[in-house]
Amino acid sequence: MSPVSTLEIARHAGLEALADGFCLADAESRVTYWNAAAERLFGIARAEALEQSLWSLLPGDTGAVLRERMVRSERGAAVVPLTLLADGELFSRHLAVHATRLDDGGTAVHFRDSTAERRIADQHAQLLESIRDGFIATDAEWRITYVNRAAEVLVSLRRDRAVGTVLWTLLPPDPPELAAAIRGTMVDREPRHLSAIHLELLFGRRFDAWTHALPDGGVSILFEDVTERLTKEMELARLAAEAEEASRAKSRFFAAVSHELRTPLNAIVGYTHLLATATYGEVPAGAVRASERASVCAEHLARLIDDVLLLTTLEIERLPVFPAAVEMEPFLGNVLPHLRQQAEAKGLAFSVDLPEEFPAVFADPERLRQIVTPVVSNAIKFTSRGSVGVQVRAAGQPGWMEIVVRDTGPGIAPEDRDRIFDPFEQLGDEARSDSANRGTGLGLTLARRLARHLGGDLGTGEPQGEGAEFIIRLPLAAQPATQLIADE
Repeated sequence: MSPVSTLEIARHAGLEALADGFCLADAESRVTYWNAAAERLFGIARAEALEQSLWSLLPGDTGAVLRERMVRSERGAAVVPLTLLADGELFSRHLAVHATRLDDGGTAVHFRDSTAERRIADQHAQLLESIRDGFIATDAEWRITYVNRAAEVLVSLRRDRAVGTVLWTLLPPDPPELAAAIRGTMVDREPRHLSAIHLELLFGRRFDAWTHALPDGGVSILFEDVTERLTKEMELARLAAEAEEASRAKSRFFAAVSHELRTPLNAIVGYTHLLATATYGEVPAGAVRASERASVCAEHLARLIDDVLLLTTLEIERLPVFPAAVEMEPFLGNVLPHLRQQAEAKGLAFSVDLPEEFPAVFADPERLRQIVTPVVSNAIKFTSRGSVGVQVRAAGQPGWMEIVVRDTGPGIAPEDRDRIFDPFEQLGDEARSDSANRGTGLGLTLARRLARHLGGDLGTGEPQGEGAEFIIRLPLAAQPATQLIADE
């Protein structure tokens, strides 16, 4: 309350109508005014209270504590709790006693019923006792008013010694940012958060700390021990770094070995071709067949090495992409002829369905070739009889197109439609019994990753009848999609 004279307050008739107790004392602490609510609260009549010492009228040591705090307060004001018992604790009433020094040296005391607030505070205290985080509260004069059980353990602060003590006499000086945060919250009433601080008294432990303003003018500090969490995060980061380094080492190994194997493999292919063509003179027919067989196996191994090298390149870094408008008719005219020859050599019908004046697709021509070729080759390779067809069509969504590859082979079971895109994954059937002819198991994996690298996708469709259907989906040149890489 603002400083006013004792006489002015005493003349205020409204004080008698207050539900809260109110009294005044002069500079010698003699009671000069005692309102009706104070009579009801303490059971002391006004006539008995007047001229008595204010501090002696307050129950227990309330008067002594209140006077001591007023002396130490810069503002000459203090607040203390007071419990009044009536017919036992069952009917106890809790008061908040506010005392203020007046300008004439007297004292004004306000007794406010805080029973409901005390019940809520007790509930909050029970909650604070049950949490694992440390909690400390102070009043506006920096005196500690509450320390929960967790704080005793986490920050080595005994509550029986801490309560009533000035916070700064117990708080370690390090780290200084903690004291700065607490003082800052006391001044501007804004909450603050500190991450992974280290308290000087607790070697090796790390805490997150939050400061909040309290309604009575004090502040609260909440401590969470994050040492174990930080340790786990550091361990996970270390393991992730090791895994990343192992992946890079594996990729470097594959790339180096692939390059080193290419030279002898090319030599094997070349020399077996020379033997088969009698460059060094006539050789027995059996030796010719053996050299041809060796050449086929060497070429198969070379394709495997090329695929592995491309796969590891995708794992190490993104392949360079140079997207442009690709006209489908000339593109397929360059890519499909040798695939048509492969199909016809097996006695398969090969068809291409390309609408006239179809819009250009937005893609890198070289990467698109690396997508279409293995998909069509895969269809030819695993189709024993019937046909293989390539269809270009507009997708259901505007701005997109699809290249559909259909065959009349053994088909793909629904449960295998995702598995076939895994590296080195192949489905078992009679056509795959020859390891030199069945492929590396990487073609579809690489094709899907490259399709996604171009902003599109590769998946399976629902063929009409027997066989399998693969759908390559890409953006049209008129509406390019954002490029992305989607690692499986």
